[in-house]
Amino acid sequence: MALLSKSDQPDIVDGMVEYVTMSVLALHRDLVPYIAMQRSQGWQQMRILPASSRHVGVLGLGALGEAACRKLAGFGFQVAGWSGSRYEIDGVTCSAGPDEMAEFLARSEILVCLPPPAGEARVGLNAALFAKLPRGVRLLSAGGRDHLDQDALLAALDDGQVSAAVLDVSSEAQLPKGHALWSDPRVLITAHITGMI
Repeated sequence: MALLSKSDQPDIVDGMVEYVTMSVLALHRDLVPYIAMQRSQGWQQMRILPASSRHVGVLGLGALGEAACRKLAGFGFQVAGWSGSRYEIDGVTCSAGPDEMAEFLARSEILVCLPPPAGEARVGLNAALFAKLPRGVRLLSAGGRDHLDQDALLAALDDGQVSAAVLDVSSEAQLPKGHALWSDPRVLITAHITGMI
């Protein structure tokens, strides 16, 4: 299986790692609700937790996932990764295959969804997956593509299963004008900026 290597595509890997780091730190430090508070011109006290107490799950390993895991572990996060195939990354708890998915999801307080390694199917972010995550999970969907059930995400936000999300979308076709996610104060949307062009 041909995998993307850092030496082959340094701009793609480095850009993705920068984006993931920015987004995970924003989710960890409650930037999404603070932006909403700024717009409402009022503040609410938010509990600040150290990175060492936060479990981050990276869905999709390979070159991109490994690089992201290593960077996040460097901030002190408790990092776990899942992929269809088995990987080993120092300092990261790695899971593989459908039998290990539920346990991986159950401990992911921040879930990072990355493009999978070449040849592996992308995992859909849908109601069934959201239900397996801890209540109040924070979500990063990076890398565009049609793998996110937007209505299921909105429902999960409304019932508190997901507390905040960062979405990187690449076209209006992926998130049509007028969709409620555009104006949802619990969601931060970027325009397919995960990689450097």
